[in-house]
Amino acid sequence: MKVYDGIIAVYLAAGKSSRMGRNKLELSLGANTLGNSALEKAVNSELEYTIVVAREEDTLNWVNDTLFLSPYRERWKSVICRDADKGQAHSLQCGLLKAMEMEPKGIMILLADQPLLPVRIINDLLFRYLKVLKENNNVSFLAASFQGIPRPPIIFSPKVVPDLLKLEGDEGARQLFKKEKLTGILVDYENGWDFFDVDTIDEYEWLKGCGRE
Repeated sequence: MKVYDGIIAVYLAAGKSSRMGRNKLELSLGANTLGNSALEKAVNSELEYTIVVAREEDTLNWVNDTLFLSPYRERWKSVICRDADKGQAHSLQCGLLKAMEMEPKGIMILLADQPLLPVRIINDLLFRYLKVLKENNNVSFLAASFQGIPRPPIIFSPKVVPDLLKLEGDEGARQLFKKEKLTGILVDYENGWDFFDVDTIDEYEWLKGCGRE
């Protein structure tokens, strides 16, 4: 049993990679792939379970073979989002609906294009969220931040899911931070590279060139 049972992750991996020009999840990073890098960390963290939201045509060939073997295979599953082309909001909603079936205490949003995100930040956010939850049931979210700016990962309370399900198109979960009724907490971290996301070929080549694979 994981220490922080009750926190389910929604791993968003259904983007079109339009700025990259090809499926960026398949790009190599050393012996790994870009998409597998963060998934591997999620599966090895204290998260109870991870739901990978994928496109209909995705064969998951970017996922390392070891994650299909026990005990890792019991730690995650993929769900198909047939409306992925309509924008990130629809991919998010596919994952949220599946996560809610597991009656979570919280839902962590993870991005598949953050290969440098360390396990320690995932676990630190889990610990902080559950601690706050015991003290204040009104907390809506707990999010990582760098220099005061919220960045994924973000943990949402299940009570916020109805608002998340109202997002449309390419609206991301951060849109909800603008709503005054949400009471949340930002946890500031010192290393901005931990949250580096790869959208373009230049960013990918820079990442490889700096040895941050």
